[in-house]
Amino acid sequence: MTRSLLFLLFFAGVAFAVPAAEAADPELSSALSSHDSKAIMSRFKTLAEDDPETAAREIPAAIARIEGADAEEYHVQDRYQVFKRAISVLSRMKSQKANEVLRKQVKSAKEWPARVVALHSGLQNASLDGVNWSLEALADQAPEVVQIAARALGFSKQALAIPGLIDAMKKWEKSDTREKAGRKGKKGRSTIAADAAGRVWLSLRDALERLTGESLHSAVGYETYYRAHRDKIDPANVDLSKRKESTTGLGLFGLELTGKNIAFVLDVSGSMMSTDPLTPAQIAKLRRSTGVAGDHSLEEAMMEDRRRIIRAKKELGKVIDGLSEDRNFNVIAFSTDVTSWQKILVSADKKKRKDGKAFVEALEADGITVTDWALSEALADPKIDTIYLITDGAPTHVGLTGSGLPPDAKSLMDQILKETQAVNHLRGVRIFTLGFEGAEEGFLEKLSEQNGGKYLRIE
Repeated sequence: MTRSLLFLLFFAGVAFAVPAAEAADPELSSALSSHDSKAIMSRFKTLAEDDPETAAREIPAAIARIEGADAEEYHVQDRYQVFKRAISVLSRMKSQKANEVLRKQVKSAKEWPARVVALHSGLQNASLDGVNWSLEALADQAPEVVQIAARALGFSKQALAIPGLIDAMKKWEKSDTREKAGRKGKKGRSTIAADAAGRVWLSLRDALERLTGESLHSAVGYETYYRAHRDKIDPANVDLSKRKESTTGLGLFGLELTGKNIAFVLDVSGSMMSTDPLTPAQIAKLRRSTGVAGDHSLEEAMMEDRRRIIRAKKELGKVIDGLSEDRNFNVIAFSTDVTSWQKILVSADKKKRKDGKAFVEALEADGITVTDWALSEALADPKIDTIYLITDGAPTHVGLTGSGLPPDAKSLMDQILKETQAVNHLRGVRIFTLGFEGAEEGFLEKLSEQNGGKYLRIE
């Protein structure tokens, strides 16, 4: 277990702090009382097969109880596996009455984790109207439910979802909506709810970008665009892979910066000393200068500028310089170990931007690539909404021992994907990944896809 995952286990155990209610089904109640995840999952399956209507009531309530339990009662992976099993068995039920009960759970279950698992289950069932379920869920008071609905609608390719998303975005732009969400709950829930309320706006914005192809940053902006172009918008043909000009004025290697509470996670392993080929523009400049004294030094300077660590530091320095003061940020560098500039996110005021840039400028490349530790460090901050991971290699704790990947790279990549899903499936922290040549693109693409972000290849 990685060092920062210990914090995440605690976080997962207190985040939801819902009252524990006894299950009406005696066997399920017994399994919940003993915190036996295997018995719970087994009972979920049996209930769904033997008594679907009871399953539609009891399973979401059980998830709410589990998510409200203290950290020591369930391992974070057990919570996630039980959550996945609940969705799996509920989404396969064929009973129309059971599905009607499930839809009522989405609308009116007392605790939001119950509403979340019911909504997920409806979305996984192809025979149910997931778009309408999600549109209705946009009115939920819990930001976590709205996040799930927004993401589902963003991938729906349905233009009819756009007005509902815009209305929800308007609602969550209001400070009183966020404050109201933050005031609910006990045992530390209020602070975590306030952080979740901050993340929901980004989920709505991202969904609207997926449906319209436009990266805008206010509900009014999307409303104006929709009114002017509603007859031309075709979500099925939106291509988000195309690079476009940043509407925020900030971007990492062309990837627009959209978060409010951001961790920049930078690989400073030895491979980052590698030099990328010159760009066509640089080659043309060299050719134009042929025969002029100092050509050799010009080429050397260009090659040095193409060193990955230098490129990353320059790019990150520009971004930090351009951060507005309403943003919070941190920089986490990793190689053989992890070095965080700050313990937690800090406001991007003038002094912090200056200090953050100085930290980045002083970084040197050396060592191996403990990507798992770095991501755990970033996710350990409960306020975070977005991670930008810049790397050029595969995760490893031992380094290269021959040709190909390090011997532990595949298992570490699998572990990172698994652990990140387990701690992030109800939080919704977006993870964007950027890879230089040599990065494990398949892994980075999957990490971003599973966590609401996107992957960018650094040319």
